[in-house]
Amino acid sequence: MGDYRQYQPIPTEDLPAKFAGIFHMLALTFTPANDHTIITTITGHNLELICQGGGENDRRKKEPVVAAGYQKAIWELREGHLRYCPSQDRLWRRDPDMTDHEGERLILNSWHPVKTIEDEYHIGGNARSSDRNPLYSATILREAKRSQWFDQVERGVRCDPCVWVRRSGKVVCLQNEPDIAVTQTFTPVGMGYQALKDAERILRWLTVDEKSYANLCRMFVTPWLEPFKQLSYVLSGHGGDGKTLIARQALLGVLGVGKVFPGFSVQGYCAGGGYTLGRESMNDEMDGKAFAIDDEACAVTEDMLPLLRALSTGSQVNARVTGGRYRVMTPSATLLILTNMQFADSGENSDVRRFVKVEFHQSKGRSYDQYHAIEGFCHRHPAAFFVLSCRLWELSDEPEIVNLSPARNISDEMYWLISEIESNEERYGVQVASRNDYRKEFHTAVPQSLMDVLGLGNSKTKALPGGQCRVVRVVDQNRFEVYRKSALDNETEPADTWWQTALSKPSRDSLLPLEDVGDCHDLAGIVESALDGHVGFAPCEGKARKSGGPVDGKVSLSWKRLNQSDDSHVDASFITGQMSRYAVVPLGDCFVIDCDKPSEDGGPDGWQCLQALTGDYGTDKLPATLVTKTPHGVHLYYRMPAGMDIGLLKNAVHEQNLPIDLRVSNKGYVLGPGSVIDGKRYELADLPAGVVPEASEAIMRMLKDYGYTSEPKPDAPQMNLDDVMADRRATSNSNGMPDMTPVPEGQRNSTLHAWAYGRLKNHPENERQIHDDLLKRGRDSGLADAELDQIWKSIKRSLS
Repeated sequence: MGDYRQYQPIPTEDLPAKFAGIFHMLALTFTPANDHTIITTITGHNLELICQGGGENDRRKKEPVVAAGYQKAIWELREGHLRYCPSQDRLWRRDPDMTDHEGERLILNSWHPVKTIEDEYHIGGNARSSDRNPLYSATILREAKRSQWFDQVERGVRCDPCVWVRRSGKVVCLQNEPDIAVTQTFTPVGMGYQALKDAERILRWLTVDEKSYANLCRMFVTPWLEPFKQLSYVLSGHGGDGKTLIARQALLGVLGVGKVFPGFSVQGYCAGGGYTLGRESMNDEMDGKAFAIDDEACAVTEDMLPLLRALSTGSQVNARVTGGRYRVMTPSATLLILTNMQFADSGENSDVRRFVKVEFHQSKGRSYDQYHAIEGFCHRHPAAFFVLSCRLWELSDEPEIVNLSPARNISDEMYWLISEIESNEERYGVQVASRNDYRKEFHTAVPQSLMDVLGLGNSKTKALPGGQCRVVRVVDQNRFEVYRKSALDNETEPADTWWQTALSKPSRDSLLPLEDVGDCHDLAGIVESALDGHVGFAPCEGKARKSGGPVDGKVSLSWKRLNQSDDSHVDASFITGQMSRYAVVPLGDCFVIDCDKPSEDGGPDGWQCLQALTGDYGTDKLPATLVTKTPHGVHLYYRMPAGMDIGLLKNAVHEQNLPIDLRVSNKGYVLGPGSVIDGKRYELADLPAGVVPEASEAIMRMLKDYGYTSEPKPDAPQMNLDDVMADRRATSNSNGMPDMTPVPEGQRNSTLHAWAYGRLKNHPENERQIHDDLLKRGRDSGLADAELDQIWKSIKRSLS
């Protein structure tokens, strides 16, 4: 504790009368805490509050002279647990020791931002509580700024024994400085030279080039090391390429929701209207956070940029929540916009520098195991990406300029300029296009905004026929090259084969409904028979829509309660002929492939995609089965192949933007044939000869390739990152011996299938030994030889 005998607060007119008395008189006590007049401190000791009333001749009840939270904040200010950060004009509070250990609480040198004194110290139930007194919070902030009395927090990053802070305008690394308090502290668990090399390898593997790698690396510690609030990040890609993996595992998984706001929405934030509760509540959620993430951002247009620009530079904004009052806050969060869509490619220099862009490498040709290994790396080495980022900030404050190739559709005007420049370079050796010819073509001058986008400038030349003429010339080769490749190279690139194949397949309109099949009761019986009883049923009670309007009739509120398992469910007799709609719940080893309408205009629908990715309907690759033609798509019912656990499948929606959903045993439902919603009927379009067939190898491969499976990997051996990136799987935990431990009941089939499948795929020369090991481990796990034989046959089919 410091010597505060001479301390006096700044004598302003709004200084609460009791502040100085509380500051000097607060003291620890050995009396147990009662949460009223004696509270527990951050160090685990008991603090006696300054109270009034309760004396021998005072009939008043003993009460704190001011809310306990204010007194606790004053105590922590005095003891150095509440400090001011000058560069952010914000209070920071020491993190409490929450771990389970003997002895006194540890005093940690890690800190978190304080949104408001009232929220941080739980003062009053709401913004209008009489316990709240803004004079106290204003005084605490004002006093904390007095560095002659109170220690302060620097913007910086700590990962012992190193701490990165700014000195003389440059990021430097200091070592063995335990007393410096900085705004972000990481555990050194798993750190080392090899961890940094692996982190660098991962980031290079995820991105398309050196510039995108550098920008992605710079992103991690931007909130704490950028010289002033300026930078936002655009992570652009193609779906399934690791953007969300980085945001969820490397950022949210390491920093936690206390420092990351994962619910930011560009579309919601930039919606029309000067003042909207949605925007203001997002401002409130972002207050004090290090990052704000939109991991499914819409197309960002130029009219959205002003609002995003204001957040990026920390312009003051209004914040409030429902039932709360307006308050003015300064944004601190670094924006992360993750998108597979266009991002406005503004030519303004401020936007070029402010929106730091990263282009991710396509996932095509890369395996799930490689991305899964990166997730494991984040857990084992939580600080590695951040320390690597700190080292980059030591070298430079300047991000790289990256022009995103999918940043903008190529307009007719852009295409004309690009192709004209390409032609003139080929014929005359100059990268120019005639301004007069452009005017003849489009009846207007070349807009300056278009020149900025393409990296062009006004010029004159005599290189073209006809003497000197006015032209536009390429002045930014890097920017122009991105658009040149996008406009011209695609002409010679082959179209995506399966996509074109899908468009050539019959659409759902080619399916003709069966006639004379009866009402909902009759059709439910047909479904039950086709699924051999492994199915449940429920009513669709409907639910009011949040946006108002008619009730959503597709909603079943009781499907889960009525159908708890394959042994406890409702049968088809529950569905009567008077019902207009009902839910079908697949159970046992059954699941439903729900083919939806196209993901984008002009694209193939889910039924076409399914046939292109597996095979024509009615062949052994896409066997004929129970089919329902829905108002917008198709439902196909299948059973899991023998020996494979239904738990491998996820209840999924539009994985990798494929217009196909999956409804898995006891995890979801679909509307049954005969149901009518908004006047549109679900028609029965086909029936199997007996029960619905097993899904083919082609179907299972498609589901795995597009992310509809989640194969568990219990007790997976640790893999070197070099092996992971080369897609080489480890086969043993120790001494080169495979894992032969028995598998617990409930996950035996799936675990043994994944275990033997991985070994056989990578070591086909060892087939006999792998088969023998499967039999031994399976028997030790309690499975019969017949089940193990089915697992082996399934593995062989998958690898044939």
